[in-house]
Amino acid sequence: MAKSKKSKKKVINDFDRDDLGNIIGNKNLEGRDLQKFVLTNPTTGEEYEFDADALVGEDWTGMSQNADAIFSSEEIEKYYDKAIDMKLNEANDFPDGLGSEIKHDWIQEIWNKVNPGVKMLSHRVNNNNDSTRMPKWQMNSWTGNQYTIVLFLTPDMQPEDGGALELWTPNLSDKMKALACNTLYTFGSEQEHNQDLLYSFWPRPGRQVVFDSRIPNMERPVNGDKSCVSLVFQGTNKGYTPESTDDVVEEIDYSEVDFSEVE
Repeated sequence: MAKSKKSKKKVINDFDRDDLGNIIGNKNLEGRDLQKFVLTNPTTGEEYEFDADALVGEDWTGMSQNADAIFSSEEIEKYYDKAIDMKLNEANDFPDGLGSEIKHDWIQEIWNKVNPGVKMLSHRVNNNNDSTRMPKWQMNSWTGNQYTIVLFLTPDMQPEDGGALELWTPNLSDKMKALACNTLYTFGSEQEHNQDLLYSFWPRPGRQVVFDSRIPNMERPVNGDKSCVSLVFQGTNKGYTPESTDDVVEEIDYSEVDFSEVE
């Protein structure tokens, strides 16, 4: 988790960089935790501290992929019914999500197919069914090596039903700009003040979307009385090794983003 505090005086950022100019750490961090990375807003003097893993991946803003047709329509209907039944009958048992261990066979069946090669950190069933709520962005992680995997389950979802998953530029707050120090959206960069939509994915039944968890994301409300159900996994590739040959993840045929579907 990142922390920020006001500095009494402005500090010039002094970084170690790789051959391509990407920041790989701080210089002169005497007395500080070497597992941390510190960046100071050059205008306000506000200091932000992140885990050093926040620097992994250089410019990570383009790390998003989608895949369709991983499951048959019959499978999606089955999983949707299971998810709705869980929401109706087991919601009180999992107030904070389903945790890092899968205890439902149907979810394990899904995870075996959608896992892009990560160790699960958490998972949950998400039900977007309030057409009146105001959408807001969220950050799923403030460090690197973590990914969000979303599988949309509502069988009869159409583009006009809403519920799109949007990925945004990481310059919606100063804290984001500090995290995005190796991108075009950090302090003093050419796109610092250009807040914009990167990608939008309508919740096609059976669609899987994978993205770097540092990318700000927003879930648009559904239209009318529609309910957009999805499974959301958080995972890390840090320290991930398949436990056996049976756990080797089947390669997924990811598609390039179809910009005709970007709203």
